Amino acid sequence: MNGDELRRPVIALDARLVGYAAGIARYAVLLAEALGQGDGPERYLILRGRRAKAGRIGGAGAIQRQVVTPPHHRLERWSLPIELLAKRPTPSLLHSLDHVAPAWGPWRSVVTLHDLAFLLYPQTHSAASRAYYAAAGDSARRAERVIAVSQRTASDAVRLLGLDPARVRVVHEAAAPVFTPRHREDVLALGDRLGLNLQSSGPYILFVGTLQPRKNVPLLLEAFGLLRRQIDAQLLLVGARGWLDEPIFEAHAKAGVGDAARFLGPLGEDDLAVLYSHAGVFVLPSLYEGFGLPVLEAMACGAPVVCSNAGPLPEVADDAALLLPPEDPGAWARAMSRVLSDAQLAGTLRQNGFTRAKAFSWQHAAVATREVYREALLA
Repeated sequence: MNGDELRRPVIALDARLVGYAAGIARYAVLLAEALGQGDGPERYLILRGRRAKAGRIGGAGAIQRQVVTPPHHRLERWSLPIELLAKRPTPSLLHSLDHVAPAWGPWRSVVTLHDLAFLLYPQTHSAASRAYYAAAGDSARRAERVIAVSQRTASDAVRLLGLDPARVRVVHEAAAPVFTPRHREDVLALGDRLGLNLQSSGPYILFVGTLQPRKNVPLLLEAFGLLRRQIDAQLLLVGARGWLDEPIFEAHAKAGVGDAARFLGPLGEDDLAVLYSHAGVFVLPSLYEGFGLPVLEAMACGAPVVCSNAGPLPEVADDAALLLPPEDPGAWARAMSRVLSDAQLAGTLRQNGFTRAKAFSWQHAAVATREVYREALLA
C-alpha cells in the first residue's frame, strides 16, 4: 500500500444487519452502493456479519470485512472495537447505521437515527429491543455528527435525546432503482406463483412493512372489513413477522375477511415492484415511521398512495398521497373506496407520486452523507 492510500480516510460502514433484517439492511446496501459510485479520497470498509451472503457491498473498491460480533448483541459496544483494532486498515471514521455505536474507539463517529419509536411508543417494542436502543442516546451524543433520515426524526432527536442541533444533519432516503413500473403480464405470473387470483377477483390493496405494532395493521384489517361490504377487493400484506405481532392475527380473525386478506411474508424487490405497479391502492396506516420508504417505492412504481399523517409521512408524501389520521378505520375504509372507485383521483395520485418519487435519490443521499463524513473528520 503506497503513501497516498495510507493518507486516504477509511470510512467503515457497519452493515452487520445485512442478512438479519430488512429495512435498515437495505439502507446499508443502497447507501454503500451509492457511496461506492462517487468520487473522492475516501476508502470504504464494509463490516459484514456472519450471516452475510457471498457477494460484495459498496462496489469493487470497497474492503469487505467479516466480524464475529453479531448485530444487537448486548456486548457489541465493547467487543466490536476490539475486532476493528485487530486488523488493518483501522477506520478513520465509523458510521453506525442502526442508532447504536461502540462505546469506545479512536475513530470519529457518525450515527444514523431512523426513528425514535422506542422512546415515543415503547409499547410497540419488545423488552429486548428497548434495552438495545436505550444506548442510542449515548451513542448520538458521543458522535461527531448524527444523520436523521427525516426532519421529524431530527426534531425528535434534539428534543428527546438532548442533541445539539448543530451536529444533526437530515439526509433523506430514496426508493431503490429496481422500483419502476412493471408490465401487466408480470403481475399475472407472480399471482400464479404465489397462488393468488389477481386476474378476476377485483382490485387489490397493498400493504408493505414488518408486522409489528407501530404499523397499525389491526386498524387496516378493520377498515378492510368495512370496505368489503361495498367493494369486492383483496388485501395483500407483505412483510416479515415482527415482535408483538399476535394482535394482528387476532384482528384478522375478528375482521371476518378470511382469505380476502392474505399474509404473503417477505418478498424480493422485483416481486414487490410488480405488486406496487398494479395495486389499486397502496396503504400505510402507521402510528409512527422514521421515514416511510414504502411510500416512495409505491409512488415510483405508479401505485396511488393512502398513508397516515403521523411522523414524517407528510414530509415524504407531500401532496402526492391522501393523508389520514391513524385512528379512524371508517375514514380509512372511505379513502380506499374513493381511490378504488374514482379513476380520475387514482390517476392524479399516480402522476403526482411519480413526480414526488423522483425528488429523492440515493446519489443525492450519498453526496450528502459524504459531506457529513468530511465534517465529522474535521470536527
